[in-house]
Amino acid sequence: MFVIALTQSIRSVLFTLIPAGIITFLAWAIAGSAYASTTDPFRGATWIFLGAHAVPFHIHIPPSGVEGWFTYLPLGAMALPAIGIANGARKTLDRTNSDISVWLFSTCYVALITLLSLLSSNYDIYISWYWALLFSTPFVFAVSFFSINQFRFTQSIVYLVKIWSVLLGFAAIAMGISLLINLRTVHQLTTVLQPGFIGGILLLLLTILYIPNFLISTVAYLTGAGFAIGRDTLISPLTFELGKIPALPILGALPTGRHPLYLVAALLVVALGGLLAIWTIDKGHLVLRQTIALFIISTFVVAYLGSGSLITYELGTVGPSLWKFPLLISAEFLLGVGLVRLLPLIGRK
Repeated sequence: MFVIALTQSIRSVLFTLIPAGIITFLAWAIAGSAYASTTDPFRGATWIFLGAHAVPFHIHIPPSGVEGWFTYLPLGAMALPAIGIANGARKTLDRTNSDISVWLFSTCYVALITLLSLLSSNYDIYISWYWALLFSTPFVFAVSFFSINQFRFTQSIVYLVKIWSVLLGFAAIAMGISLLINLRTVHQLTTVLQPGFIGGILLLLLTILYIPNFLISTVAYLTGAGFAIGRDTLISPLTFELGKIPALPILGALPTGRHPLYLVAALLVVALGGLLAIWTIDKGHLVLRQTIALFIISTFVVAYLGSGSLITYELGTVGPSLWKFPLLISAEFLLGVGLVRLLPLIGRK
């Protein structure tokens, strides 16, 4: 049982590590290495692998001496290890027909992540093994659990998925329109970088992986809470305080000033709250209360996933606020629920 679990965990690790290795070898072949060491691509592949599991890094950039935490990691990168873990868990279950072997597989996978964090750390890029253990364990065990169990989701979870699908879908449309409007700025940022052909492909891949992060920030903007790209910055319909930004072409879609009329988009959240109240009229108060509770909890989770730090002190805060965004969007949602539930009662009086 242990041999099967260990073998499948190694295969699942390689499922993500090999593509990461291809990327780093391409980058190394084109850009070279600061230390001219052939071990750099292997370390780089490991760092990409760990980043795909949301493991934070402490980075020191020579020769400037700039250092800080890199926690604003691309959420889209988590899809590849999730597929590898799910396949490994299912194969382990098929070969052993034991749930215990799946948990053993997950334990081996987390142990490999911890080992790689120890082996890949150096002075410039340091990964604490306990942070690797802490951040990877919930992700690995959750994916393994859901991959081997069939669920019939409750009505509350179905409603929650519908609500977030509408919000993120609307945010995607808004971000796409903003990109089209500011296409010249996006082109200028790309020209400044001069990534070349292979570099352009890697830059496009990085941008795609960061799209979920940007969608969360877009939702925060449209609800009025806004988001930050650096300390003491805030981009919202009512406030525009922006400093230096990373040279990513997709950031050309950023607003160029205050746009109070964009607060109209917050009515979508109010409308979704009203729709939930209508959907649950025949379901009883319990389903409504459960969905509201799940939505409020999910807003804090989404805010956490969509925020982080980009190494330098100036970019120490990126993404939506961990408390302003959840509180504001929850208040708007509850307003919609309250309007649908209370207006009929007021009319009867």
